[in-house]
Amino acid sequence: MSQPSEQRAPALEVRHLSVDIASSHGDVHAVRDVSFRVERGQTLCIVGESGCGKSMTSLAVMDLLPAAARRRAEVLRVGEHDLARADRRTVNALRGERMAMIFQEPMTALNPSLTIGAQMVEAHRHHRGSSAAQARERAVHLLERVGIASAAQRLGQYPHQLSGGLRQRVMIAMALMCEPDVLIADEPTTALDVTIQAQILRLLMDLQRETGVAIVLVTHDLGVVARVAHKVAVMYAGRIVEEGPTAEVFGRPRHPYTRGLLGCIPVPGRVAPGGHLGIIRGTVPALVGELRGCTFRERCDAARPTCAHDDPPRRSGAAGHAWSCILEEEEAVS
Repeated sequence: MSQPSEQRAPALEVRHLSVDIASSHGDVHAVRDVSFRVERGQTLCIVGESGCGKSMTSLAVMDLLPAAARRRAEVLRVGEHDLARADRRTVNALRGERMAMIFQEPMTALNPSLTIGAQMVEAHRHHRGSSAAQARERAVHLLERVGIASAAQRLGQYPHQLSGGLRQRVMIAMALMCEPDVLIADEPTTALDVTIQAQILRLLMDLQRETGVAIVLVTHDLGVVARVAHKVAVMYAGRIVEEGPTAEVFGRPRHPYTRGLLGCIPVPGRVAPGGHLGIIRGTVPALVGELRGCTFRERCDAARPTCAHDDPPRRSGAAGHAWSCILEEEEAVS
């Protein structure tokens, strides 16, 4: 009788996650009361400008925050394990096996003094207790699966001997060594050209279909989101201001910030060559000290006096679409 409920459990569930970072000017509230869940075989894209808390949210889930950061969460569950209450030994055992991360810049994430093979087999031997030969066989298989030719020979090479695209593929293969349930990808295609970017995204989607891995993709590229995401969460100033199914959020954006982001994308037939692109005036505010009201108000054309004092109400629409704004639903429709 317990099997159906186990199958319905999400691969990743985050409830009321906050991250504060101590600084000389006071605590920086980098992540503020963030909640989301990702089902098995589903992709959630977290989008927003630089400085909105996307990467810090990912690092908090992986428990890889800097020493000055403090994490709080009501629930931070991977499968049946709640990392918010787990001890260090349990978290270390889960990281790399049940959850893995692809970092934004593989040249800094890979150890330049170790061969690709040495870095890939380490996690498999540690978590699975495999022999060197078994771990090497798994590494060769995954390098081939991510489209790297002469995989066995690549294991003896160092990161600097590979191109940026190959290094990113190695990072993906390394993250999959122990067949994780959750894969967090922090802007994995930012440093790559458009052709390689498309190949990496296609690879991730193919691997998801084959393995059922849940993917959290952090990006600022809304074109990427439209192609790969089942759900999207829009972050601003450390909070999720809008979330829901991708088609619903893109087709009927409710929050002014989401509409501003979408308005910055050139649309063929609507934006003339050489014409002006949309912009969002101003910058993301500093998240230091006490924060009151809507943090987007200084950049929002729809702001009202009450936005400076009251936190925006949480509103809900169809199909799990939700947003935080003072505007009523009929006012928020673009």
